[in-house]
Formats: sequence, structure tokens, C-alpha cells
Amino acid sequence: MQFSRLSAIWSSFHSSDLYRDVALRWKGIGVLYLLLLLAITWLPSGVRWYSGVRNFVATEAPPVVKQLPVVSIKGGVMTANPPGRHVIKLGTEKGRPVEEGGLIIDDTIDTIPEDVRVPTFIVTRRQAAMIQPAKSERRVWTLDQASDMVITPEGVDHFLNSLARWIAPVGYVCAVLGALVFRVLQALLYGAFTTIYASRKSVTLNYATAIRLCAVAVTPVVIIRTLIWFGPWEPAWYWRWPVAIAITAGYIAFAIRSVAESRATATGV
Repeated sequence: MQFSRLSAIWSSFHSSDLYRDVALRWKGIGVLYLLLLLAITWLPSGVRWYSGVRNFVATEAPPVVKQLPVVSIKGGVMTANPPGRHVIKLGTEKGRPVEEGGLIIDDTIDTIPEDVRVPTFIVTRRQAAMIQPAKSERRVWTLDQASDMVITPEGVDHFLNSLARWIAPVGYVCAVLGALVFRVLQALLYGAFTTIYASRKSVTLNYATAIRLCAVAVTPVVIIRTLIWFGPWEPAWYWRWPVAIAITAGYIAFAIRSVAESRATATGV
């Protein structure tokens, strides 16, 4: 029986014929298969990211944008219109506006005050700072004379709407490619152990075939991991990794038995 890469995704859970087909007919080390698998299993994340960003831009961003003054930086000096101190509330707490913290724009002072005690990003006439009191973190930057710009509420709103369109697709592509690199490296490592295990079971596999089998054997873990992500909780890494390795090892052993059976049948043993 011959399997396509798409049908192999669900057949990887149960079909010994699949693993025999992967060993005897498939070519390469399974990179295209892993790319297809990861492109499918990362789709729910991409959809969730897109929905989350769109929801933020539509519901949470507008109240923040309305609070922004027009900010102009020229020659390393910031001015606001209307002038003065602007405390921009970035969130809510129990349905009410947060009273402290957020973003502060103040063109009445030149330097960052020393008495800020709440998580804040603050911009003064000549400095900008990120302050995280709980982490004892205080990062201060001097406004660069080369960074002339004008920031308007309309411009921020346009940027956020553009961000909502491209951030999720870009994040999805980066996530798939990053996961592909990880899974290929993982298959290379598993493949080395698989050749040793197969030889002990009197099954001769070249390294490319072993890697290919491992690329398919990891499929159940990838799918289970995707399904768990939809749940209300996620196991800690020290539970996830041992269980994932054990499941993959079980499917690798299943794959080796499947290949051994086919070769025994072919030789009439």
C-alpha cells in the first residue's frame, strides 16, 4: 500500500503499512513531510493570533489611542500637543481604569523623575525610560537628535490596523519554520539511535531511512501537543518532554517491527 504525505498524518497513529512504505518507497529524510505536518498543526495558532490581534485593535486599542497627544521629536527634544503631562491608561482592573502606570508623556520636564514607583514607559523632553520597580529595572535613553519624528493618534491607529493584517501571517510563517528546524534536528538525533536499535533487532537501515521513519514517528506527539494547546491547562515541561520522548520511542519501535515483518515476509521467513 502506498501513502501520500497527507494521508500519512493520520495513518501514523496505527498503520504498520505506512511505516513500511516510508522505509521502502519514500525518498529523502522527511523534510517535506514535516513541513506539511507543521503547516497544518500551526494553523490553529495562526488563527488564534489573528483573532486576538484583531480583537485588540477593534476593542482595546481605540480607548488608548484617543488619549494620545500629538508627539513631536525634533533635535532630540520632545513636545506634545496639547502640551503638559499625559498619563495614558493601558488597561483595566476589575472593569475600572488602572489609576497608575502605563504610558506617560510629559513635555514639562527634561529628565526622568526618580520617584516613579509603578510599571511605566515614560517620555520627557529629552529622555525616555522603561521602569519596572518589581524587577528593580530602570532603563533610560537620551532622545537622539537624529530621530526626528511626529507621532499622531491617527498614525498610531493606522499602524495598529496594518499590524493586525500582517503580524499573524508573519508569526505563523516564522513559527512553522522555527518548528521545522527543531523537528529536523530532533529527527536527526532520533535517527542515530534508531539505526542502533534497528541493528539490535536484526534490521538494517541506512541513516536517511531511519531519519525518515523518525520524522513520521513523531507525528502523534505533534498532533497531541496541538490538541493539548486548546485545553484549559498545559503540563509542565518536565512532564511533557519525558512523555513525548516515550511516545515517540514507542512509535519508532513500532516502525522497526513493521519494517522487520515486511522483510521477513519478502524472504519467506
